[in-house]
Amino acid sequence: MLRNFALKAVTPITILLEAYRVFNGTLLVIFVPGVCGDKACLPQQNFMNGSTLYKVNCGVNLLALVVFMALYTIEIQREYKLSTYLRMNPEKPSDVITVKAAFESLTVERKNTIHSFDKLYQRAVIATIFIFAVNTLLSGYVIGTEYANDKGPILFATGTVLIASKIYNIISIGFSEGYASAYLHTRSQFNDIRPT
Repeated sequence: MLRNFALKAVTPITILLEAYRVFNGTLLVIFVPGVCGDKACLPQQNFMNGSTLYKVNCGVNLLALVVFMALYTIEIQREYKLSTYLRMNPEKPSDVITVKAAFESLTVERKNTIHSFDKLYQRAVIATIFIFAVNTLLSGYVIGTEYANDKGPILFATGTVLIASKIYNIISIGFSEGYASAYLHTRSQFNDIRPT
């Protein structure tokens, strides 16, 4: 019961931290300052002075942000359904067999709901990884060739690492057996059903 309460209490805080990570990791050319004379450029100065490739990359940055927000929306809905239909019972094991047995005791409607969210989540993960790769490569090229600022590569690397850690988490959750929580820092399985 305490674990289920912790899940509901921690999730909003985690979402805010995730939003910070996504903004810094997707809007790479927008938040990495260029150089205007002897000082850093503001984002609108970067845009006005930037090449066509820079401006296209700004659009890709915004697309990456939208794709990540869509992923988070699906992830939150999946987490809500899992915590509504299942629970984490510390008295039961969390191995694949126990988790599947708990899942099989759900109604057909609830099983179908969880399956549909899992499939949607997996598709969103694949789309997000693709957009992340394109955004990172394009942003790295633009920052490396158009910015005369020694802080640019460091800020780029920091934003990329922030997102790469999120990508690692979503792959381990989206393509694992069982029903792991996406928001608890210790990997926890939903291993029991909630009474209806």
